[in-house]
Amino acid sequence: MLTRRPLTIALAVAFVLLASGCSVTFLPPIDGGGGVTVDRPRPPTDESSSTVDRPRPPKPSPLLPDDEGFRIFEIAPLSIYPGSQMYFRVSVRRSGYLTISALDPEGRVSVLVRDYAIEAGGSPVRVPPVGTSEPVQGRTPEGEWRLRASWSPRPIGARYDGLRGLDAWTDAIRDDLARFDDASVFEDVYEVKRR
Repeated sequence: MLTRRPLTIALAVAFVLLASGCSVTFLPPIDGGGGVTVDRPRPPTDESSSTVDRPRPPKPSPLLPDDEGFRIFEIAPLSIYPGSQMYFRVSVRRSGYLTISALDPEGRVSVLVRDYAIEAGGSPVRVPPVGTSEPVQGRTPEGEWRLRASWSPRPIGARYDGLRGLDAWTDAIRDDLARFDDASVFEDVYEVKRR
């Protein structure tokens, strides 16, 4: 009896592990025939897809439309509540410094990450790192925030906090990056929801 119990436990654990990572979907046959058909899972349609944050390829900013300095830039999560922590997954083509700023729905600019040293590489890094003393948090007002991530070969010392309006923000970023031969800007949006 002693030898059967460990074997039974091992089989039960193996079954649980296998079953927890699998899903079984029964689909009707495509041809409508009466025979048995094996069908591959169908991709979700736009109507049935969930609202989980999905990685999107970085889009160069109109500030530097031909630039491809960012390999990966993801905001996590894309929808947050005031006070909730957020972070960015970033991979760049050249080592340098990352500054991330955002324009709130009322037209005020805030610097979220300032002159963060980042190494070139394929694997994305989390910015800010886990356990940092200055986490990035969702802020009021609620609504859609426009985000810009700027990469530069040296720190820029961005002073965007308190700027008002898209034009002032755009001009300040252009002025900061004009002194470099190579710089990158990525743009995206995220939403701060009402609690």
